[in-house]
Amino acid sequence: MSKRCKIVVYSIAGAIIAMIIALLIKLLFFSGLFIPQITLNGNKTETVEVNSKFHDEGAEARFRFQDYSDQIIKKSNLNIHKTGTYTITYTFDKYDKSVSRAIQVVDTTAPKLKLKEPMNLRVFENGTLQDPGYQAVDNYEGDITDKVMVKNDVDMEHTGTYKITYTVSDSSGNVTKKTRKVEVCADPTKTKVYYNFDDYDNKAEEWWFNKSTKHQRTTAARDEAFLAKYDAYYLGKDEKVIYLTFDEGGNDITYIKEIADVLNKNDVKATFFLTRNYIKNEAPFMNDLVKHGHLIANHTWHHYDMPLLANSKDIDKFVREITETEKTYMEVTGKPMVKVFRFPKGGMSERSLRIMQELGYKTFFWSHAYYDFAEDVSGDESYKTMMDHYHNGAIYLLHPSNKGNYEAMDKFIKEMKKLGYRFDTVEHVGD
Repeated sequence: MSKRCKIVVYSIAGAIIAMIIALLIKLLFFSGLFIPQITLNGNKTETVEVNSKFHDEGAEARFRFQDYSDQIIKKSNLNIHKTGTYTITYTFDKYDKSVSRAIQVVDTTAPKLKLKEPMNLRVFENGTLQDPGYQAVDNYEGDITDKVMVKNDVDMEHTGTYKITYTVSDSSGNVTKKTRKVEVCADPTKTKVYYNFDDYDNKAEEWWFNKSTKHQRTTAARDEAFLAKYDAYYLGKDEKVIYLTFDEGGNDITYIKEIADVLNKNDVKATFFLTRNYIKNEAPFMNDLVKHGHLIANHTWHHYDMPLLANSKDIDKFVREITETEKTYMEVTGKPMVKVFRFPKGGMSERSLRIMQELGYKTFFWSHAYYDFAEDVSGDESYKTMMDHYHNGAIYLLHPSNKGNYEAMDKFIKEMKKLGYRFDTVEHVGD
């Protein structure tokens, strides 16, 4: 090897040795071999949300290859419940060595804004709008409901769909916004009917029918063609379908809720002809019926004999029996009432049928019923009469005041399904 090459090799080797020595000295120095050292674990600056938990990673102290971290003294002015910049100081007191960490407590969480139920409102034209209310809570400031700004663009004098906007900001500038839909509806009780019905016979009639034999469709007090002129029906479609209907005016003893449970368990929808006061007094049950797909239909306010009101003097009272029930249903459920009606006790006249048609209603009688008012009717008796007289499109009138109807319902439904029948509500009959 030439002398020049040897010089180059020695130079490179020397440089490498020098680097190694420098690294060793640096390692020994910072490991605390010669000088005591204290170092932060984690970042020198931390950001944390106000009122949250802060995990302090602490610091480490070393000297002459020994760990003295347990001798570190920590001092802190941190207040996790108040925004600001704070300092945590770690001191290796024996050797007067210290390091610090800056903690920035910030508020970046928007307030929680809760609108009280119902989320959406149906109100009546020219009526009063009552806001269900709201509450705002901030993770830093607590209850800030008084800071909520409400923008209401609802025009109570005109029907339409409007909104109320709620906005709340905390002191850190975090914003939450929510809206509530408000539908202003025409008030059913403002409905007026121009009386021009004297040409229609007002002779009161009690509904009757001939019981089905051999499961054939049956005849009744009025034939289908006559009733259809007034959008009235006592039979459904001529196919394997049964329409279960229940009349309820608020009896002291009733099994209506138990019957509804049986229907729901069997995935069967039924029609409930209910009076206004029962709808009003049983609001949670009404909403449960609607939720399960049942039809709540109009059975008047006071359960009057309607032909007695079908005259020029009492026409407003006639109309009010219907429209007050509609309005109460809308107030309870937030939905418009499907215009399906049954006369109390089946008492009708041609004139009263025509007035109901003028009000936009379909009227329903029935093709099967039995004397089920008595409390002591057994489940076996109820089941037998329901099975003896079923037929295509049968509209069953049943009263929930009878325990026998409740006891027979599950068995009847299951048996009819085995025979290939389905169950439906009445609103589409005649479409």
